[in-house]
Amino acid sequence: MTWLAIILAILNACCFTVGTWLQHGASAGGASLASAVRRPRWLAGLALLALGAVMQVNALRLAPVTVIEPVGVLGIVISVVWALRVRRAPLRWNIGRALATILVGTSAFAVLAALNTVTRPVSTAAQFQAGALVAAAVAVCLLLAHPLRGRARCLVLGMGGGIAYGCTSVLIRAATEQFTSYGVSAPLFGTLAGLGATVLAGFWLVQRAYADGPAESTVATLTVVDPLVAVTIGIGLLGEAPGLTLPIAALGLAFAAVAVGGVVLLSRDIPAPPSSSLTHDRSTPCPAVPSGASSSARTPTRPM
Repeated sequence: MTWLAIILAILNACCFTVGTWLQHGASAGGASLASAVRRPRWLAGLALLALGAVMQVNALRLAPVTVIEPVGVLGIVISVVWALRVRRAPLRWNIGRALATILVGTSAFAVLAALNTVTRPVSTAAQFQAGALVAAAVAVCLLLAHPLRGRARCLVLGMGGGIAYGCTSVLIRAATEQFTSYGVSAPLFGTLAGLGATVLAGFWLVQRAYADGPAESTVATLTVVDPLVAVTIGIGLLGEAPGLTLPIAALGLAFAAVAVGGVVLLSRDIPAPPSSSLTHDRSTPCPAVPSGASSSARTPTRPM
């Protein structure tokens, strides 16, 4: 069943990457979120994200969080290759190095987690603790992003979205366990309410990140930070690694640092879309974009 769960997680990564690109194209060009949601391109992206979410939920029913979440890193490779094809750009050495760093760090982290973790039930106390920690981390990201511009702002907002989404896996599994054990109940409604708030927070942060940088930068940030947060919650709050030793924990942190470093490299080295203006002053109006321009080439900034 673990292999089936991994296949579902891979399909989710594909749906997530394509859905992200569709929504990024609809959100670019200075359009507000209220305007973007009325565009067929944005709605198609939402449908793919929803399909991927269904696959992810089923994957989480079949395997631990610490096994499923890191599989999403494949979305980074898909996104970067897609972007290079759209822009007809070659795979440069620095981008290849960043991708390799992300894949090595995340894959090693995933293997280490899979070898040292077991599935544990999600308690109510763990849900509250995870929610409080995630809310605090997201608030810090918002504070840090406020004075930033361009790719730096995109990176920090993407991290905030990844932190929020990292908590959703735990809440989804908690809701599944509660429904299986008690059916429709007050605790289930409480968990679903928390899940809805977390999804909305992550969704809003991601939409804001789209306006400040290339789509592949947002995908990379999300697909690395999300599993790192989910695994941290699984180990720290759910006790999914009962035999964890200090050397293994230190090695896991080192692999996580390598993966995050790869995201920073990719965010810095990914080529800017043609005619983009990612670093202009946000107080000035966005320049007009010809109607025939590619949607992937329009990524001006706008107020958060």
